[in-house]
Amino acid sequence: MSEPLNLHGCAIRIGDLGILIRGPARSGKSSLALSTLRRCTALNLEALLVADDRVVVAQDGGNAVSMSAPATLAGLIEISGIGILREPFAASARLGLVVDLVDPAGIERLPEPRTAEILGQAIRRVELPAREAGFGADILASLVLSPPVNDV
Repeated sequence: MSEPLNLHGCAIRIGDLGILIRGPARSGKSSLALSTLRRCTALNLEALLVADDRVVVAQDGGNAVSMSAPATLAGLIEISGIGILREPFAASARLGLVVDLVDPAGIERLPEPRTAEILGQAIRRVELPAREAGFGADILASLVLSPPVNDV
């Protein structure tokens, strides 16, 4: 069993789906997380913050990876220009999707399915445009509501 890792990123849970959001500093990770939480709540989907800024990932027995926040950051999210806010949170979530925030110009129109390796596990991975929280939030809510055709 691998040692837990402390990753730079943000994590949320929508229903049973744990989502790890990665990207460079100021790429909009927290903005995407907060926008997704608000949109999912409006759609009557259970959505909670798991961790902001630092995400602890650990093997959760077998082939699963769990995510949680360091104790000092649990329930806190930083919003640029505002500061640190308290947010309802889940103590942990099973990682099911990795979102990498990237330059929009580099995003393929119809990419082949991708994975990211986290603690030896292949986790589904998608790329979303950096600094476009509203659009990205709509995509994440849509993935929960209607899986892509290539998953059928």
